[in-house]
Amino acid sequence: MKKKRKGLHIVNARVTATVSVSLVLIILGIVALMAIAAGNVTKEIKENLGFNIIFVEEVSPSDVDYITEFVKRQPYTKSTELITPEQGRERWKEETGEDVMDVLGVNPFAAELAVKVNAGHSKTSQLLAYADAVRKHPAVEDVSMHAEMADSINDNLNSITLVLAVVGCALLFISFVLINNTIRLTVYSRRFIIHTMKLVGATDGFIRRPLIMANIINGVLAGVGASVVLALLLYYITGFDPSVSNIVPAADALMVYAALVVAGVLICGIASLIAANRYLRIDYDDMFD
Repeated sequence: MKKKRKGLHIVNARVTATVSVSLVLIILGIVALMAIAAGNVTKEIKENLGFNIIFVEEVSPSDVDYITEFVKRQPYTKSTELITPEQGRERWKEETGEDVMDVLGVNPFAAELAVKVNAGHSKTSQLLAYADAVRKHPAVEDVSMHAEMADSINDNLNSITLVLAVVGCALLFISFVLINNTIRLTVYSRRFIIHTMKLVGATDGFIRRPLIMANIINGVLAGVGASVVLALLLYYITGFDPSVSNIVPAADALMVYAALVVAGVLICGIASLIAANRYLRIDYDDMFD
């Protein structure tokens, strides 16, 4: 009966440790998924920044084609859209409900080329340089862009990225501390077994190996459990808002799940190694502290 109770105690300790590690990994996984979502949203916002090339009133189709092809060949260009004067008039009508022709008698809109840039080329200084290079062409009347808005967006996004990075590093440290303490408790519950094995001549490696392997298995189970919970949570959220699948792609989510399993194995393995070495070195009298 005593042996059965002792075995049950060890099993309960392992289950508790696995659940505790899973909870910590879930929190870490949520932060990782939030970081991926923030990164993809940031990229999308930056790629919506750009500038509009406004052509002169009597621009020739060949000049429009030349400038369009020139811009498309540039490494900063993500996409271009040619807006004809008629399309500009229709957009004005949709936004204001008024037909500019009824007010002015003429269509004041010139042909425009809307240019969206890649995320890595969205700094205001870069946009201004690109705009200046295009503005020199005689077929270009002006290049419009919202420099102040681009500055504000970039500053805000950089601040958000910094905050997420700090939070992620802090949580990673806290996760290691919490998991380390949990693993130490599981090894602590077996400290007398360790001492007994030392008395009968077992080597440190022989004693250490099963402890580390048991906790590595706990780490795998905790990582898989955390991944399953996060996958179900993500599936549930996507059911309410399908756009979530765009900002957290399945491939990125799978990488997070795999990273959680690896993190569980590494943290549990290292923590159990440290804890096992500690109880291998201490004297019998110190085990009661």
